[in-house]
Amino acid sequence: MKPDENTIPKSTFNSSITKSNRYLQSNGPKEWIFYPGMLFHDTEAWWTDNGVRPTPHEGIDLCFYRDNTGQVLRIDSGTKIPVMYTGDIVHIHNDFLGKSMYVKHNITDKGNTLHSIYGHTAPVKNHNAGKTVYEGDIIATISPTSIKPKIPAHVHITIAWLPRDISYDKLNWISINNPDIATLCNPLDYINIKYATETLYPHIET
Repeated sequence: MKPDENTIPKSTFNSSITKSNRYLQSNGPKEWIFYPGMLFHDTEAWWTDNGVRPTPHEGIDLCFYRDNTGQVLRIDSGTKIPVMYTGDIVHIHNDFLGKSMYVKHNITDKGNTLHSIYGHTAPVKNHNAGKTVYEGDIIATISPTSIKPKIPAHVHITIAWLPRDISYDKLNWISINNPDIATLCNPLDYINIKYATETLYPHIET
């Protein structure tokens, strides 16, 4: 059963990512922009024309934002990524753009524990499994996308309730999509964030 998110305070992730990146401080995100394929449970592959994801999207992709002048921009590779809540890094594995980082938080419900997962990252030095991190700490940067030049740099965020006794070394995006293992939630329910949905992808040069 899905735990009640209303009892969990919103993360300071949005204000932390702005404060931690100088280029966002100067004229930072008035709101984040999501195009088809970037939101939780979307089926489109937004980085390719007429593409379909093999499974519904496990979270959200943060890539585009509207600045204070109204211009739509995208975040850069190297952007610092803060952790959503206090907890422990429990697992890191390779993904198709970089590495995915799993953080176990001090939030439990009915035998399950809340985890946040960050995809397409380059972990900060010495931020390995076992390290304790605190809400707002920088745990990684957005990985460069040189191996896939058509995909703009972005960070993927998943929120999942996982059993307390789960074996972390077996976690990957296949197992995370297994409802017998993970209960996935919409990350927008956990982030204090202003956003808009739009349908016309801007095709900003990468």
